[in-house]
Amino acid sequence: MLTTIRKHTKSIIVKALAGLLVVSFALWGVSDMFTPSSSPSLVFEVGDIEIGPREVEYDVRREINRLRPILGDQFGVEQARSLGLIETVVQRKINDTAIYLAAKELGVAINDDLVLAEIRSTPAFQSLGGFDQGRFQQALSQNLMSQNDFIVQVRRQMGRNQILDSFSPQTVPKRLVDTVYRHRQEKRTVDTVHIADSAQKDIPEPDSAALEKYLKDKAETFTAPEYRALTVIRLEASDLAKDVEVAEGDIKEAYEAREDEFTVQESRRVMQMILASEEEAKKAEKALSEGRDFATVAFEVAKMDISTVELGRLTRSGLPFSELVEPVFSLKEGGNSAPVKSPLGWHLFHVADVEPGSTKTLDEVRDDLGKSLALEKAVDNMFELANRLEDLLGGGANLEEAAAQLNLRIVKVAAVDKSGLDGAERKVVSLPGGDFLSIAFATEEGADSLLTETGEDGYFVLRVDGVTARALRPLDAVKAKVAEAWKAEKRAEEAEQSAESVVARVKGGTGLDVIAREMGLTVKSPPATVRRPATPDPLLFQALIDGVFALRPGQAAMARNNDGYTVARLKKIVAANPVPDKKGVEQLAGQISDSMEIDVLIQLAEALRERYGVTVNRQTINQLFTGVGGSRRPIRNR
Repeated sequence: MLTTIRKHTKSIIVKALAGLLVVSFALWGVSDMFTPSSSPSLVFEVGDIEIGPREVEYDVRREINRLRPILGDQFGVEQARSLGLIETVVQRKINDTAIYLAAKELGVAINDDLVLAEIRSTPAFQSLGGFDQGRFQQALSQNLMSQNDFIVQVRRQMGRNQILDSFSPQTVPKRLVDTVYRHRQEKRTVDTVHIADSAQKDIPEPDSAALEKYLKDKAETFTAPEYRALTVIRLEASDLAKDVEVAEGDIKEAYEAREDEFTVQESRRVMQMILASEEEAKKAEKALSEGRDFATVAFEVAKMDISTVELGRLTRSGLPFSELVEPVFSLKEGGNSAPVKSPLGWHLFHVADVEPGSTKTLDEVRDDLGKSLALEKAVDNMFELANRLEDLLGGGANLEEAAAQLNLRIVKVAAVDKSGLDGAERKVVSLPGGDFLSIAFATEEGADSLLTETGEDGYFVLRVDGVTARALRPLDAVKAKVAEAWKAEKRAEEAEQSAESVVARVKGGTGLDVIAREMGLTVKSPPATVRRPATPDPLLFQALIDGVFALRPGQAAMARNNDGYTVARLKKIVAANPVPDKKGVEQLAGQISDSMEIDVLIQLAEALRERYGVTVNRQTINQLFTGVGGSRRPIRNR
C-alpha cells in the first residue's frame, strides 16, 4: 500500500485533484474515540487543528460531482450517505490530519521551491513546451479548488509523505511468498453438468391456500413501497427560453464576438524528431530524401520510438515555438521539413495528413446562436423569477397562489416512490434533477420544501400532498406474480434435489458420464482453474470453485448459479511451482508487502488518533448533509 502511495504521490496533484488523499481508508473497527465537539461550528477536531463544515462539505460535494458521470445525475447527498461516502470523507480527513500533525511535530517543513517544483513537474500539467499554466488552472476549476488551497494541500501532502516513507518493510520472507504462491496457483480440473430450473417439468398450479401462504411468507417481496403525492413548481431555463425573443441585431453582434467558435483551424497530423546537432539533423534529412520511412530514421538517428515521434493533430497554436510554425504549416501532405532550430535542438517534421480550416457563415449558425442567446437570457430571467418565487412563498403564499401570480406551471405527481417509480412500477418521467427524490422523502406531509437548485440552470420547490405507507399488496393485485414465483421456487427445489442425487451417485462410484446420459445432460470440461481466477470460466463460478477446492479427486460438489445448479467432479489436482515463474513471484511479493504496509499504516493512524485526541460533532454532520438545509436565496453566478 505504501509503495503504491509513494508511487502515485510522485504526481501528488493528480491524487489531490481526484479527492483521494494518501490516507483514504476509514478505520472501521477502530475503538470509538468520538465525543461531541465543544463547538457546534466544527465538524471535527484533531489535537489543536479544527476542521469546519465548509471544508468537509467542499470535499463531499466534490466527490459527489466526481461520481455523478458514473452513477447518474440523480446521485446526491442521500445516496452518498447510504453508500458511506460522507463517513469515508470524514474518516479520511481525520486520519490525514493526524499524520500531518505528526509530521509537523517532527519538524518536517517543505519550502516554497520544493512545492513549486512538485507542481511544475506534474505530468497532468505538461504540454509540448513543459508546464502549462492553462492546464493547471483548468484542472483547479474542474475540481472546485483555488490555487492557494491547492498549494496548501500539496505542501501538507509532501510533509505527510516524509512520515509515510518511514513505514515500509524492506523484504518479505521467501518461504512465505513461496507458500502463498503454491496455495494461490494450485489448479484443479473438473467435469461439469448443469441442471437448469427450466428443465424441471410437471410443476402443478398452486391452489389458493398455497398462494396465500406464499404471499405471507414472502411479504417483503410483494410489499408496495412508500409513495408520495407531490405538487411541484419547476423552473428550468430551457423551458423559459422557448418564450424569449432574440433580435436579429443581437444575433449578428454575438456572431461577430464569437466568430472564433465557428472557425475550425487548419490542422495537421505531425511527426517530429529532435536531434542534438545540426550534423545529426542533416544526416537524418539525407536519409529521408532517399525515401526512407520517417519513424525508422527517427529511431536509428535520433533514438526516438514511435510513441515520442507522433505529436498527433496540431493547429498553429499547438506548436511551442513560433519559429516552428511556418516550417510545419508550409509543408504539403506527406512532406518532410528541412532541419529547423529551436531552444530544444534541431527539429525535422513530417506531415502525415492535412485537414483544411473553415468558418461557418452567419446563416449556418443563426438558429443555434438564437437558441444560445435565448437560453442566456432565460437563465438571467430564471434567477430573478426564483427570487420572486421565494419572496412570495416566504410571505405566506402557497404553491398554487405563487404559481398563479408568476404565471408558472404547477405539476402534480400522483404517486412516486424513492426509486422514481409510480404505483404501476413505471418510471415517472420529467422529474427535476439533483436531490429531488431525497428532498421529497425528507419533507413532512403537508409541508413545502425549500427552493432548491437542480443544477446550473434550474430550481424546484415541492409540497408533499399525501403519504401512502408501505403495505402488503392484496393477493388479487399480484396473483399472477405470486403464482409464477411459487412455481419458480418449486422448479429450483426440483433442480436442487436432482443435483444432490448426482453428487450422491458420484460419491457412490458412478461415472458422471453415465449419469449424464441417463438424465439427458451434457458433460463439459472447462479449463483448469485456480482458487480465485481473475476471469472465471462461465462454467465455473466462484461458489462452485470454492466447493471444488474442498474435494479429493473423484469427488463432486454442487452450487447454484442464476438459473439452476451445476455439479463438478474433480479429476485432477495440479500443484504450483514458483521456481520458473519469477515475474509472478515478484508480483506476489509486492502484494504481500503492500498488505503488511497497510496493516502498519492502520496501526499508525489509530495510534496518532489516540495520541492527539479526536472529537467529532455528529450533529453538525447530520445537519450539514440532510439534503434540506437552511434557506439559500438564489444567486446568479457568472
